[in-house]
Amino acid sequence: MKDEIMSKAEVSAFTSIFLGLAGYSIFMFYLLAKRSKGINYFDDLSSLNDNVSYLICFLIFIVSKFFKENKNIAKFIPFLIGILLSVMFFIVVL
Repeated sequence: MKDEIMSKAEVSAFTSIFLGLAGYSIFMFYLLAKRSKGINYFDDLSSLNDNVSYLICFLIFIVSKFFKENKNIAKFIPFLIGILLSVMFFIVVL
């Protein structure tokens, strides 16, 4: 019996999810900080998050359906899921 808590694939998936969550959160907080200073890159951040969520869902569907054979692209799905979780949080907050 192995004394592993998680396999390498699980560690890679959780790291990708965390990077997706952290990356999009940092981007959104940057936009919110700039908006509070009077610089508007986007007029409505809520609609931006809606459009990003549709794009991420589309990309998850396309990657999972058409790139099953290519393992390097399939490793990108947890990163997209992390971004999607962060987008859903900001849709509720904003």
